[in-house]
Amino acid sequence: MTSDYQSYRAVVENAKDLPKLSGVIKQLLDMIKNPTNSAADVGQLISQDVALASLTLKLVNSPFYGFSQEVHSITHAIVIMGFSRVKNLALAGSVLRSFKPTQTEGFDYYGFWEHSMATAITAETLAQAIDSDYSDEAFISGLLHDQGKLIFVRYFPDEFAKVLKLIDRQQITMREAEQQVLGFDHSHIGGWLAEKWSFPEHLCLGIRMHHAPLLARQHRQLIWIVHTADILSRALCIGAGGDPFIHELPEYVWKQLRLTPELVRNVFESVLSGMARAGDFLELIRNG
Repeated sequence: MTSDYQSYRAVVENAKDLPKLSGVIKQLLDMIKNPTNSAADVGQLISQDVALASLTLKLVNSPFYGFSQEVHSITHAIVIMGFSRVKNLALAGSVLRSFKPTQTEGFDYYGFWEHSMATAITAETLAQAIDSDYSDEAFISGLLHDQGKLIFVRYFPDEFAKVLKLIDRQQITMREAEQQVLGFDHSHIGGWLAEKWSFPEHLCLGIRMHHAPLLARQHRQLIWIVHTADILSRALCIGAGGDPFIHELPEYVWKQLRLTPELVRNVFESVLSGMARAGDFLELIRNG
């Protein structure tokens, strides 16, 4: 990685207001690895952070999941949704509480989370459609794939403004503009932050490599899924992906994931249906 990246990363690493996750998250990630822990054990841990538990339950009870009866406890949520999904919702809740809404000129905070949510739903739907082993992890990977952009907006607003001007002036992608201005792009700093937060390896790589799946050596299918979900969600023109360009799926993506036109059409329909139910969920993840 370039010296530019190292110097910019040092600024973030030394920042006194660097976002921190809930103290229970690392314990939660460790606890999930132990198969002897029960739903009650995990529920009790998450409930130690009252605000996080409350937000997680609000997400669980949003129309997005469509439960007919209200889920009143984290333990109950785990029983009906599974460890992985509740863990990922708690992780998402902790991350999203760490980033406050920003008013940076040119950055559409609402649109950012719309795009992130669309990518999350697309990734999960796609993973299920191809019967991927990463079906439980695809949603959170898609939701957080662009978290590096929030770091740029928060700590480097002047450089970010230059990126936006470059996109408009040269009609290039956000990633290309970031590389010209900063020497690296949002996926690198987003992946670094995921590592600093001790995210699982597959999630770190899903964030860091989502623009470079051909270079992936581990957790390749998840990275391909997030990469593809990003492209497909842009094709649906949902939210703000950072630049106005819609990209065709490269041939190698079709081959790698064994996609068919019918499968992609079905994914599109599922995503549009999911987004129609996601209004309250979006409001919660934007505002906590």
